Amino acid sequence: MSAKSKSDAGGAWRCVASLEGHMGAVYDLASPGPNLLWSVGGDGCLVRWWKDDAGWNATGEAVAKADEALFCVHALSGGGAVCGGASGGIVVWESGTVKFHSGHQGGTFVISEDFSAGADGAVRRWNSGELIAQVNGRVRCLMQRREGVWAGTHEGKVHREDDCEGQLLHQGSLRAMVEWPGKPAVGSAGADGRIRIWKTEGKRLEEIVAIEAHKAAIYRLKRSPDGLRVATSSRDRSAAVWNSADLCLEARLIRKGSEGHTRSVNALCWLDDRTLASGGDDRRIFIWERNPN
Repeated sequence: MSAKSKSDAGGAWRCVASLEGHMGAVYDLASPGPNLLWSVGGDGCLVRWWKDDAGWNATGEAVAKADEALFCVHALSGGGAVCGGASGGIVVWESGTVKFHSGHQGGTFVISEDFSAGADGAVRRWNSGELIAQVNGRVRCLMQRREGVWAGTHEGKVHREDDCEGQLLHQGSLRAMVEWPGKPAVGSAGADGRIRIWKTEGKRLEEIVAIEAHKAAIYRLKRSPDGLRVATSSRDRSAAVWNSADLCLEARLIRKGSEGHTRSVNALCWLDDRTLASGGDDRRIFIWERNPN
Protein backbone atom coordinates (compact mmCIF):
# COMPACT_ATOMS: atom_id res chain seq x y z
CA MET A 1 0.00 0.00 0.00
CA SER A 2 1.35 3.44 -0.91
CA ALA A 3 0.84 6.61 1.07
CA LYS A 4 -2.14 8.76 0.10
CA SER A 5 -1.16 12.40 -0.20
CA LYS A 6 -2.98 15.59 0.70
CA SER A 7 0.13 17.71 0.16
CA ASP A 8 3.66 16.88 -0.87
CA ALA A 9 5.20 20.33 -0.86
CA GLY A 10 5.01 21.53 2.73
CA GLY A 11 1.31 22.37 2.85
CA ALA A 12 0.52 24.61 5.81
CA TRP A 13 3.91 23.92 7.36
CA ARG A 14 6.81 26.38 7.19
CA CYS A 15 10.35 26.54 8.52
CA VAL A 16 10.63 29.29 11.14
CA ALA A 17 14.19 28.74 12.42
CA SER A 18 17.48 27.08 11.50
CA LEU A 19 19.72 26.18 14.46
CA GLU A 20 23.37 25.53 13.64
CA GLY A 21 25.82 24.83 16.45
CA HIS A 22 26.80 21.17 16.27
CA MET A 23 30.14 20.25 14.71
CA GLY A 24 28.90 16.77 13.83
CA ALA A 25 25.69 15.02 12.78
CA VAL A 26 22.61 15.62 14.94
CA TYR A 27 21.43 12.23 16.21
CA ASP A 28 18.55 12.96 18.58
CA LEU A 29 16.25 15.70 19.89
CA ALA A 30 14.06 16.05 22.96
CA SER A 31 11.82 18.76 24.36
CA PRO A 32 9.88 19.37 27.59
CA GLY A 33 7.81 22.15 25.99
CA PRO A 34 7.48 24.71 23.19
CA ASN A 35 10.36 27.00 24.20
CA LEU A 36 13.16 24.55 25.00
CA LEU A 37 14.95 21.92 22.93
CA TRP A 38 17.79 19.49 23.68
CA SER A 39 20.04 17.96 21.03
CA VAL A 40 22.95 15.52 20.90
CA GLY A 41 25.25 14.54 18.07
CA GLY A 42 28.44 13.16 16.63
CA ASP A 43 30.50 15.90 18.29
CA GLY A 44 29.65 14.51 21.74
CA CYS A 45 27.84 17.70 22.79
CA LEU A 46 24.59 17.98 24.73
CA VAL A 47 23.20 21.32 23.54
CA ARG A 48 20.36 23.38 24.97
CA TRP A 49 18.36 25.66 22.64
CA TRP A 50 15.70 28.10 23.76
CA LYS A 51 13.12 30.49 22.43
CA ASP A 52 12.45 33.94 23.89
CA ASP A 53 10.63 37.07 22.72
CA ALA A 54 13.25 37.56 20.00
CA GLY A 55 12.83 34.01 18.67
CA TRP A 56 15.06 30.94 18.78
CA ASN A 57 18.68 31.30 19.90
CA ALA A 58 20.46 30.23 16.71
CA THR A 59 23.70 28.86 18.20
CA GLY A 60 22.57 27.18 21.43
CA GLU A 61 24.58 26.37 24.55
CA ALA A 62 26.68 23.21 24.95
CA VAL A 63 26.13 22.22 28.60
CA ALA A 64 28.04 18.91 28.53
CA LYS A 65 30.69 17.29 26.34
CA ALA A 66 31.47 13.58 26.04
CA ASP A 67 34.56 12.01 24.47
CA GLU A 68 32.46 10.14 21.92
CA ALA A 69 29.31 10.59 19.87
CA LEU A 70 26.03 10.91 21.77
CA PHE A 71 23.20 8.94 20.17
CA CYS A 72 20.10 9.59 22.29
CA VAL A 73 18.63 12.22 24.61
CA HIS A 74 15.56 12.55 26.84
CA ALA A 75 14.20 15.69 28.52
CA LEU A 76 13.72 14.86 32.19
CA SER A 77 10.37 15.73 33.78
CA GLY A 78 12.10 17.48 36.68
CA GLY A 79 14.26 19.60 34.37
CA GLY A 80 17.53 18.79 32.67
CA ALA A 81 18.34 15.99 30.27
CA VAL A 82 19.85 12.51 30.13
CA CYS A 83 21.74 11.13 27.12
CA GLY A 84 23.68 8.06 26.03
CA GLY A 85 26.59 7.53 23.69
CA ALA A 86 28.92 5.36 21.68
CA SER A 87 30.94 4.04 24.62
CA GLY A 88 27.73 3.03 26.42
CA GLY A 89 27.99 5.62 29.16
CA ILE A 90 25.07 7.80 30.28
CA VAL A 91 25.38 11.55 30.89
CA VAL A 92 22.89 13.43 33.09
CA TRP A 93 22.62 17.23 33.25
CA GLU A 94 20.49 18.75 36.01
CA SER A 95 20.65 22.25 37.52
CA GLY A 96 24.06 22.92 36.05
CA THR A 97 25.58 19.67 37.35
CA VAL A 98 26.84 16.86 35.11
CA LYS A 99 26.77 13.25 36.36
CA PHE A 100 27.91 10.05 34.66
CA HIS A 101 26.42 6.55 34.90
CA SER A 102 27.51 3.23 33.49
CA GLY A 103 25.29 2.12 30.63
CA HIS A 104 25.57 -0.53 27.93
CA GLN A 105 28.47 -2.37 26.38
CA GLY A 106 28.91 -1.34 22.76
CA GLY A 107 26.77 1.80 22.99
CA THR A 108 23.60 3.25 24.53
CA PHE A 109 21.06 3.75 21.73
CA VAL A 110 17.82 4.50 23.59
CA ILE A 111 16.99 6.47 26.73
CA SER A 112 13.74 7.45 28.44
CA GLU A 113 12.61 8.87 31.78
CA ASP A 114 13.34 5.55 33.50
CA PHE A 115 14.98 3.13 31.07
CA SER A 116 17.97 2.76 28.79
CA ALA A 117 18.93 0.13 26.22
CA GLY A 118 21.68 -0.51 23.73
CA ALA A 119 24.00 -2.74 21.77
CA ASP A 120 24.22 -5.40 24.49
CA GLY A 121 20.49 -6.19 24.31
CA ALA A 122 19.94 -5.13 27.91
CA VAL A 123 17.09 -2.93 29.12
CA ARG A 124 17.97 -1.24 32.43
CA ARG A 125 16.83 1.41 34.83
CA TRP A 126 19.59 3.84 33.96
CA ASN A 127 19.66 5.55 37.35
CA SER A 128 20.24 2.34 39.33
CA GLY A 129 21.55 -0.06 36.68
CA GLU A 130 18.81 -2.61 37.50
CA LEU A 131 18.36 -5.12 34.67
CA ILE A 132 14.75 -5.18 33.44
CA ALA A 133 15.10 -7.44 30.40
CA GLN A 134 17.71 -9.12 28.24
CA VAL A 135 16.91 -9.70 24.56
CA ASN A 136 18.74 -11.10 21.58
CA GLY A 137 20.03 -8.28 19.38
CA ARG A 138 20.85 -4.60 19.59
CA VAL A 139 17.97 -2.56 21.03
CA ARG A 140 17.08 0.47 18.88
CA CYS A 141 13.77 1.58 20.43
CA LEU A 142 11.67 1.14 23.56
CA MET A 143 7.97 1.51 24.34
CA GLN A 144 6.58 1.47 27.88
CA ARG A 145 3.14 -0.14 28.18
CA ARG A 146 0.96 -1.22 31.10
CA GLU A 147 2.21 -4.79 30.84
CA GLY A 148 5.86 -3.76 30.74
CA VAL A 149 8.59 -2.48 28.45
CA TRP A 150 8.75 -3.54 24.80
CA ALA A 151 12.12 -3.50 23.04
CA GLY A 152 12.63 -3.22 19.27
CA THR A 153 15.88 -4.53 17.84
CA HIS A 154 18.23 -3.98 14.93
CA GLU A 155 17.08 -7.38 13.68
CA GLY A 156 13.53 -6.07 13.14
CA LYS A 157 11.92 -7.84 16.11
CA VAL A 158 9.89 -6.61 19.05
CA HIS A 159 10.44 -8.28 22.41
CA ARG A 160 8.17 -8.07 25.42
CA GLU A 161 9.79 -8.51 28.83
CA ASP A 162 8.68 -12.17 29.01
CA ASP A 163 9.27 -12.96 25.32
CA CYS A 164 12.82 -14.05 24.50
CA GLU A 165 12.01 -15.12 20.92
CA GLY A 166 10.31 -11.90 19.83
CA GLN A 167 8.16 -11.18 16.77
CA LEU A 168 9.44 -9.91 13.43
CA LEU A 169 7.81 -6.59 12.51
CA HIS A 170 10.16 -5.10 9.87
CA GLN A 171 12.73 -6.30 7.39
CA GLY A 172 15.86 -4.69 8.78
CA SER A 173 16.09 -2.59 11.91
CA LEU A 174 12.98 -1.75 13.94
CA ARG A 175 13.67 1.89 14.79
CA ALA A 176 10.49 3.28 16.39
CA MET A 177 7.28 2.22 18.15
CA VAL A 178 4.39 4.36 19.44
CA GLU A 179 0.96 3.83 20.94
CA TRP A 180 -1.27 4.70 18.00
CA PRO A 181 -3.59 7.65 18.74
CA GLY A 182 -7.26 6.72 19.24
CA LYS A 183 -6.83 2.98 18.66
CA PRO A 184 -5.86 -0.11 20.71
CA ALA A 185 -2.88 -0.42 18.40
CA VAL A 186 0.85 0.12 18.07
CA GLY A 187 2.62 1.90 15.22
CA SER A 188 6.10 0.92 14.12
CA ALA A 189 8.67 2.08 11.58
CA GLY A 190 11.99 0.78 10.40
CA ALA A 191 14.66 0.17 7.82
CA ASP A 192 12.15 -0.94 5.17
CA GLY A 193 10.79 2.63 4.92
CA ARG A 194 7.30 1.57 6.03
CA ILE A 195 4.89 2.63 8.73
CA ARG A 196 2.99 -0.38 10.06
CA ILE A 197 0.04 -0.45 12.48
CA TRP A 198 -0.62 -3.50 14.63
CA LYS A 199 -3.53 -4.74 16.76
CA THR A 200 -2.35 -5.35 20.31
CA GLU A 201 -4.92 -7.93 21.42
CA GLY A 202 -3.40 -11.18 22.64
CA LYS A 203 0.25 -12.19 22.74
CA ARG A 204 0.98 -11.73 19.03
CA LEU A 205 0.62 -8.51 17.08
CA GLU A 206 -1.64 -8.57 14.01
CA GLU A 207 -0.91 -6.13 11.19
CA ILE A 208 -3.78 -3.78 10.33
CA VAL A 209 -2.16 -1.68 7.61
CA ALA A 210 1.26 -0.82 6.17
CA ILE A 211 2.25 2.08 3.93
CA GLU A 212 5.39 2.90 1.98
CA ALA A 213 6.23 6.15 3.75
CA HIS A 214 9.83 6.84 2.71
CA LYS A 215 12.33 5.76 0.07
CA ALA A 216 14.88 4.66 2.70
CA ALA A 217 15.06 3.71 6.37
CA ILE A 218 12.80 5.55 8.82
CA TYR A 219 14.65 6.59 11.97
CA ARG A 220 11.88 8.26 14.00
CA LEU A 221 8.12 7.93 14.35
CA LYS A 222 6.60 10.49 16.76
CA ARG A 223 2.98 11.27 17.65
CA SER A 224 1.90 14.85 18.26
CA PRO A 225 0.77 15.73 21.81
CA ASP A 226 -2.87 16.02 20.68
CA GLY A 227 -2.68 12.71 18.80
CA LEU A 228 -3.95 14.15 15.52
CA ARG A 229 -0.71 13.60 13.63
CA VAL A 230 2.39 11.46 13.52
CA ALA A 231 5.71 12.52 12.05
CA THR A 232 8.55 10.53 10.51
CA SER A 233 12.17 11.22 9.62
CA SER A 234 14.26 9.22 7.21
CA ARG A 235 17.58 8.48 5.64
CA ASP A 236 16.03 9.67 2.34
CA ARG A 237 16.70 13.27 3.56
CA SER A 238 13.07 14.02 4.32
CA ALA A 239 10.71 14.43 7.25
CA ALA A 240 6.96 14.01 6.85
CA VAL A 241 3.73 14.64 8.74
CA TRP A 242 0.82 12.19 8.53
CA ASN A 243 -2.82 12.31 9.61
CA SER A 244 -3.07 9.67 12.34
CA ALA A 245 -6.72 8.81 11.54
CA ASP A 246 -6.20 7.73 7.92
CA LEU A 247 -2.41 7.89 7.33
CA CYS A 248 -2.83 10.50 4.61
CA LEU A 249 0.35 12.46 3.98
CA GLU A 250 -0.15 16.02 5.19
CA ALA A 251 3.26 17.41 4.24
CA ARG A 252 6.84 16.73 3.31
CA LEU A 253 8.79 19.27 5.30
CA ILE A 254 11.00 21.24 2.94
CA ARG A 255 12.30 24.79 3.23
CA LYS A 256 10.85 27.21 0.72
CA GLY A 257 13.47 27.90 -1.95
CA SER A 258 15.81 25.15 -0.75
CA GLU A 259 16.02 21.38 -0.44
CA GLY A 260 15.63 21.33 3.35
CA HIS A 261 17.92 18.78 4.95
CA THR A 262 20.68 17.83 2.55
CA ARG A 263 21.54 14.55 4.24
CA SER A 264 19.87 11.90 6.41
CA VAL A 265 17.23 13.21 8.87
CA ASN A 266 18.01 11.29 12.05
CA ALA A 267 16.07 13.15 14.72
CA LEU A 268 12.55 14.41 15.26
CA CYS A 269 10.72 16.02 18.18
CA TRP A 270 7.31 17.63 18.74
CA LEU A 271 7.50 20.85 20.78
CA ASP A 272 3.71 21.27 20.86
CA ASP A 273 0.71 20.29 18.73
CA ARG A 274 1.82 22.38 15.75
CA THR A 275 5.59 22.75 16.18
CA LEU A 276 8.14 20.14 15.13
CA ALA A 277 11.94 20.03 15.20
CA SER A 278 14.10 17.94 12.86
CA GLY A 279 17.85 17.31 12.84
CA GLY A 280 20.24 15.42 10.62
CA ASP A 281 23.63 14.53 9.25
CA ASP A 282 23.95 18.03 7.76
CA ARG A 283 24.45 19.29 11.38
CA ARG A 284 21.36 21.49 11.19
CA ILE A 285 18.17 21.61 13.24
CA PHE A 286 15.05 23.07 11.64
CA ILE A 287 12.01 24.31 13.57
CA TRP A 288 8.75 23.86 11.65
CA GLU A 289 5.36 25.38 12.47
CA ARG A 290 1.95 24.54 11.12
CA ASN A 291 -0.25 27.52 10.28
CA PRO A 292 -3.48 27.38 12.31
CA ASN A 293 -5.70 27.94 9.24
